[in-house]
This record gives sequence, C-alpha cells and structure tokens, in this order.
Amino acid sequence: MAMFDLSGKHALVTGAAGPLQRALAVGLAEAGCDVSLTTATAELAEEVQANSILNECWSIGRRGEAVTLNLTDAAAVESAVAGLEERIGPISILVNASHAAVVKPFVDQTDEDVGGLFNANVAGTFVATRVVGRRMLERGQGRVVNLVSILGDRGVPNCAVYSATQGAIVGFTKSLGIEWIRQGVTVNALGVGFYEDVPGPQQDPAMREVLERYIPVRRLGQATDLQGALVYLASDEARFVDSEVLVVDGAISVHA
Repeated sequence: MAMFDLSGKHALVTGAAGPLQRALAVGLAEAGCDVSLTTATAELAEEVQANSILNECWSIGRRGEAVTLNLTDAAAVESAVAGLEERIGPISILVNASHAAVVKPFVDQTDEDVGGLFNANVAGTFVATRVVGRRMLERGQGRVVNLVSILGDRGVPNCAVYSATQGAIVGFTKSLGIEWIRQGVTVNALGVGFYEDVPGPQQDPAMREVLERYIPVRRLGQATDLQGALVYLASDEARFVDSEVLVVDGAISVHA
C-alpha cells in the first residue's frame, strides 16, 4: 500500500528561502508533489536560494515555480495563486513557512521590529491561508500546515514579541481547523524547536551550549527532521488529524 503518496498534488510553500523551507519543499517533492514557492523580496541571495530549492525539486521530476510576493497584499496573493494554479495545477497543500525572528530585550524592540515580525509571521499567514483556503473549500479538499515555534507557549528571554507571533499562529491553527474540517480542509501546525542554521536564541554560542545539554537527544534539530511529519500531515492518511500542533523538537518541550 502506497501510504503518504502525494503524486498529482500541488503544494505552495511560503517564505522559501531558508534551510527549513528547503527541507519542507524537497520532502514534499520526494513524496511525489509538485512544489511552488514564494519569496519575500527580489534580493539576489533570496532569489538564488529559491531557485536552488526549485532545481532540487525539478531534478526529481517535479514541476513548480517561484514567485516574489508580499504576503500581506491580498490582491497580489490572489493574482499569484491564480497564475500558479493555471500553470501548474490546483493548490491542495499550503505550507505557511514564512518565518522571521528578532532576538533582543523587549524594551529595545522598536515599532518597526514589532510590525515587521507580525507582518512576516502572522499577517502573511492569514492572507495566504484565506486566499488559498477559499479555493480549497470550493473543491472540498485541502491541507494547511503552519510552521510554528514551540516558543508560542513557552518563555525565553529576549523573545517576547517573537513568541507572541507564534502564539497567534497556534490559536489560528486550532480555531481554523475546527471551522474548516467539515468542508474537507484540515489545518495543522508543525511545532519546531531549536534547529541548526535557523535564526533564534540558539545562534548565541552560550545559549546553544545550554540547549544541546538540555534537549533530551543532545543535539539541535536538523531541517530534514521535519520532512516525514510534514508529508504525513499533507497526506490523505492525516484526514482525521486537525487543529493539532505536531511537535518535532527532540522532546525539549516536555523536558522537566
């Protein structure tokens, strides 16, 4: 029995310009899925990263495109999604993976810091989910998976605003899943702990040392650790899973 086969499906991965997003996109492609990406800016480094991810997906026979897109601009998102569906196929899997972090004391956070984090981590997720989700609802089938940090309900110094954005996504996931499940669309989240090469407190050498001792498996996460969990949540085998946060963090969040 070919479980977790995503052949014939088309996924959209937002914010695809980092190691986690690469692993998520490639994991979907390896499961048989066509994969499209969004990037936040037209900067060369981000464009190169997105094209590299696409090339990896293309190399295993998948189709897809990369689109530079302001995810808070509903009209732009609507136009981009319509174009992708026309050229590649209906989007049946949405992975909201746009993810930004600012780590510094709360009193030093500027209004620009706060607004930028909420736009990148919350507003863009809301808009993309509304635009793509409306199409999923019309077709009676879809999977939405939100990338969220375990700091959405845990405290770490100098991450108050970032944690607030993650808590917003947790609440969004749980409520929207209940709202859409009877119409054939599930909404879940991948809970991410402390990973290599990802912005966050783990990039401070002293904090990294503490985390590597505290995480039960004694290491930071690797981006590929997320692939199996995402493919499961995106598959038909997860049709009875909804409004959940599937945590992939080496068990740090349950550590006493």
